[in-house]
Amino acid sequence: MSTNISLKHINTLAIPALIAGISEPILSLTDAAIVGHVDLNATESLAAVGIVSTFLSMLIWVFGQTGSAISSLVSQYLGANKLDDIKNLPAQAIFIITALSILIILGTYPFVQSIFKLYNASGLILDYAVDYYKIRVFGFPFTLFTIGVFGAFRGLQNTYYPMIIAIIGALANIILDYALVYGVSWPCSFPAY
Repeated sequence: MSTNISLKHINTLAIPALIAGISEPILSLTDAAIVGHVDLNATESLAAVGIVSTFLSMLIWVFGQTGSAISSLVSQYLGANKLDDIKNLPAQAIFIITALSILIILGTYPFVQSIFKLYNASGLILDYAVDYYKIRVFGFPFTLFTIGVFGAFRGLQNTYYPMIIAIIGALANIILDYALVYGVSWPCSFPAY
């Protein structure tokens, strides 16, 4: 088996992986940029976004390492030309980390106020952090699912599709953030019933 390890080959894997890797920070940065420009309590809102983003980033970093594990196993079996031996492994791993993320939601949701008090949040900042977390945490399973899928693709030496998925997700987040925070004026009005 010949190996083609050239700078061009490395870049065809690395550049799309790099672009896909910035999708999660873009979510937090977009939220911070949008919330930082609201008219009412922008400073407190921005502090709440920062606290929640820090906590969720920690969880994503810890549980997101499963993407590297999936990638390693898939690439090992790809190199040995034995992908059929692990054809169910990526799906099982993705199911496990998605199920774990749901358990994390169930375990943190009732205690979110106490968790953010550990970050020294109080008053309006604490209230906003709790509210923001209760919205943003529902994206956590999708984030871990995506990381698992990205790991499987990386193991198959395909970083292009994860990059496309990440770009679409980041653009959707930017559009939805703007629309949900500032509202959208529709060109036509719907009749009231």
